[in-house]
Amino acid sequence: MATSSVWCFVPFFVVLVFVLILLPQGSQHQHHGRRNQILSQLSSKAILVEGWLRDKQSTTDAEPASSSSSTEYYYYMSGSGNGIPFSPNLSTCHPTSSQIPDSPHKKSHEVNCCPASPDSGEPIVRDFQFPSPSSASPVRIRRPAHRLALDREYLAKYNKAVAIMKRLPPDHPHSWHRQAQIHCLYCNGAYYQAAAAAAADVPFMVHESWLFFPFHRFYVYFHERILGKLIGDDTFALPYWNYDSPDGMPIPDIYMKGELHDMKRATRHLPPAPVAIDYTPDKLDLSDEPPAAEQTATNLALLYQHMVSGASKPELFMGCKLRPGEDGACSGMGTAEAAPHNSVHLWVGDASMLEYEDMGTLYAAARDPLFFAHHANLDRLWAVWRRLHGYRGSRPEFDDPQWLDSHFYFHDENADLVRVRVRDAIDMDRFGYAYEEVDLPWLDARPKPSVAPELARDLLRAKEKDYDNMLRMATNKGPWTLEETVRVQVTRPPKSTIKAGQEELEEVLVVEGISVEKGMHAKFDIYVNLVVDDTAASPKLREYAGCFVKMKGADVAMKGGSRNMKVGISEILEDLQAGEDESIWVSLVPRGGTANATRVDGIRIEYMQ
Repeated sequence: MATSSVWCFVPFFVVLVFVLILLPQGSQHQHHGRRNQILSQLSSKAILVEGWLRDKQSTTDAEPASSSSSTEYYYYMSGSGNGIPFSPNLSTCHPTSSQIPDSPHKKSHEVNCCPASPDSGEPIVRDFQFPSPSSASPVRIRRPAHRLALDREYLAKYNKAVAIMKRLPPDHPHSWHRQAQIHCLYCNGAYYQAAAAAAADVPFMVHESWLFFPFHRFYVYFHERILGKLIGDDTFALPYWNYDSPDGMPIPDIYMKGELHDMKRATRHLPPAPVAIDYTPDKLDLSDEPPAAEQTATNLALLYQHMVSGASKPELFMGCKLRPGEDGACSGMGTAEAAPHNSVHLWVGDASMLEYEDMGTLYAAARDPLFFAHHANLDRLWAVWRRLHGYRGSRPEFDDPQWLDSHFYFHDENADLVRVRVRDAIDMDRFGYAYEEVDLPWLDARPKPSVAPELARDLLRAKEKDYDNMLRMATNKGPWTLEETVRVQVTRPPKSTIKAGQEELEEVLVVEGISVEKGMHAKFDIYVNLVVDDTAASPKLREYAGCFVKMKGADVAMKGGSRNMKVGISEILEDLQAGEDESIWVSLVPRGGTANATRVDGIRIEYMQ
């Protein structure tokens, strides 16, 4: 923007700001919605000037908090986002659309999840405050859902609370409609970033980044407290779907009837079928579903890799470090978001629906009450991961102010709009809820190599000389379309590059530049030094390093669409006795019927602190 064009807006904007600020307090409160409307309708040039003026006033408080119900909130819109916390601009809510490849003429499927009364017209009542830790506020205990089928008193309360919520007017912040729309708003690109350049219209997304776990912790927390408020029970707690334990893997019975039932679920996956955490969407052959015992073993082995071996560092488990202005996405999701998060969502959703509604697509997932049990368990698994990897109390996974001060907005149990920061999500114990302890059988599910490491090394050497036995041989640079398995020999960085005192570094496999045709599901598995046939490969093998799973609606807000997938492989190489090898073989094994819509640009290895 030219300097002269900026200054031409200054007189107008200064007058406007002073008129609004100098209104009497009563008038301010009465006309706060109109003021927000005026500000939101200004041109991008004027918004940039407003950001410049406020930046001159204070360089440390880009988004001033409000503790008064009559104080209006202003959005800071200028700059590239360097050092500015990540947050949504609530005044920018808009419909989103995705192109559905299998629909006639590739029609655009529009989704409008904006509230009838925009939240930007409401005052920010207060910043989030933790519940008082006193005997008057008992700890809410979240229990495994599969153990509650006979607890009639609890089920009556839960069903009553959901029934009341469903009867509320759709525009009420406590209504089931508005509660479900929260996920659509924050996960389907309905808001633009507040810290991005005003003219950029950069989407705000919490998925596939380090915002994923903090956002959903707050989402489940407020939903739980609202349900309790509706029935006058401050001890009410949501259950969690304990699918990381064999007894809890089927959809819990309590979600199969009453107010907790949802019609849009895959009929083939109803109880007693155990969840398939390695689920493949658009699977070509539906006749080869494994026996329940085999699926259970696969689930436990996958969880070990995604929770322990492949996720020793925060970025590997939680997702990439998202910065404002990066086209709504950064380098990729964490291991837990790929599976069990994405895979379980898709497994529950109805495959006969256009986007696997309800659970199988981001815009509709929270319409199914099972969504909150799924995310309660993911929240619990985050707490378990923190304990396993030495993150106690308020110690953050990332000591980065831009992450810690990033924030979202929720209506609390009193229907007040509050601002919540990532730093407040870290210590679960401060929220006044806890999880009933259960066994963690996946901790003992460390897989074994498919063949003895010595034999595997001989087989790999033979394959290097026999090109006909390889579906694809290449250097570590693509691009490749995953129409078939891609096998790539990847050179490991020399150990001389590791500095003294950095033995704790994790060796990380990076699958770069993953792009999927818009509106498509996609899944592929990642293996290291795989020597068995692809059809026999599964997470039960030590060669399994991780997977990439994409839901259809996950790219609605992405302008670029390219992702990376990072998985830790240090422990795998140790178990395969490949720690001293100069290179490894990486196999990308496509799953399902949409692999030809997936492209990968390259594979490399890096070390992560």
